Amino acid sequence: MTVNAAEFAGTQCGRRYEKELETHFRDCLLFYLDGRIRFERYCYGEAACLVFSLWARGLDADGKILWEKEPEFEVDQKAIPRVLTDVQENGTALQFDGLRKRYVLTEELEQDKPNGYSRFKLFWIHRRLARKKA
Repeated sequence: MTVNAAEFAGTQCGRRYEKELETHFRDCLLFYLDGRIRFERYCYGEAACLVFSLWARGLDADGKILWEKEPEFEVDQKAIPRVLTDVQENGTALQFDGLRKRYVLTEELEQDKPNGYSRFKLFWIHRRLARKKA
């Protein structure tokens, strides 16, 4: 399966996909126009907060996520998806590592300032993408 991570980012800034049927944590994958991917794990409950996050450079030709660094703890290493194995429902549901639980599209992002995607940066990304198409 040859795919580019930017194919799942939509047209504005990016898209958030959330793991379905999750009860203890809220796992999210964010795909951005420039091909980068961000994994975020949040805990549920009264102390709901970001547990950890990781950046990836994108996907290789086989659908493997190219993580920039590995998590320190074994529990966190098991949490992150490794290989995109199926694209379902016209790209709104993604399956990783052949597991039953999918990541389902939950949000279309216009910008994402906390993660470095301001309107200014998006202007330059859109401009670069337009030049590539021309």
